[in-house]
Amino acid sequence: MTTLPIPIPDDQAIYYEQTSSALADRLSQLHDIDEILGIERSISLQFLVKAAHARDRSTFPYPKSQWIAATFDCLSERDAYQYLAPLRGKKILQIGGNGFSAILMLLAGAAEAWLLTPVLGEARVGKELSRLAGVDLRVEMGVAEDMPFDAASFDAIHASGCAHHFQTEKAFPEIARILRRDGKFSATDPWRGPLYAWGIQTFGKREPVNCKPFTRERIAPLKASFSEYSVIQHGTFTRYPMLALQKLGLTAPLEFAWRLMQIDDGVCSLLGLRSWGSSVAILAKK
Repeated sequence: MTTLPIPIPDDQAIYYEQTSSALADRLSQLHDIDEILGIERSISLQFLVKAAHARDRSTFPYPKSQWIAATFDCLSERDAYQYLAPLRGKKILQIGGNGFSAILMLLAGAAEAWLLTPVLGEARVGKELSRLAGVDLRVEMGVAEDMPFDAASFDAIHASGCAHHFQTEKAFPEIARILRRDGKFSATDPWRGPLYAWGIQTFGKREPVNCKPFTRERIAPLKASFSEYSVIQHGTFTRYPMLALQKLGLTAPLEFAWRLMQIDDGVCSLLGLRSWGSSVAILAKK
């Protein structure tokens, strides 16, 4: 694992380094994955424990209670994971984050998985989580706009809540470059729908960093780099209220959030408002 001077905005670098390094320090004190439940309230880490103990992992990403952790983006996460499945025998890359999704995919049968991140603290978390989960996550420092991998290196690439930070005109061609023929890319991210400004003003941002939710303009470079792609939006009316509840420490149970967002999608489909959805799954094939 190399350490490189990665040019990312100062607010992002400081926030993600501080939060991830603190988590890595806590995880380094643990000897068994079950101990995570005693120190972390994070839903995703609780799901990791559940996945590590699962007897049948071949049906990823079902059952949802075993694999889907992003409550307020649950349908987008389902779309993204389902698009990459089945995973058995595949070489996977997660771009950004702490490696949670890549570790899930190793548990679900991927032959090899990598994490690429510009944040050293996130890299440390990924290695600690993979140690506790009993899998071998490989980690490299870097950014999506200039990745240190050979062409056609991966069968599938996933970004969970990170792709909206990309300079998409540079990152999407890079992602296509390192994908093998017919390889797939998926991402779950926020979308700048008509209710975005109201949601941020009313409920505040999820994280105290400057970021650019996806728009039609920012997604446009996909067309030149992939043979096919789709953008699926969810949660027009429900995502921001659920985010607000989570900030207050009141996380909705997955089954409730799932049904609520399905109802939201159904109503908005009838009203022609699905394009207002602020939770998005981006799916693309080379």
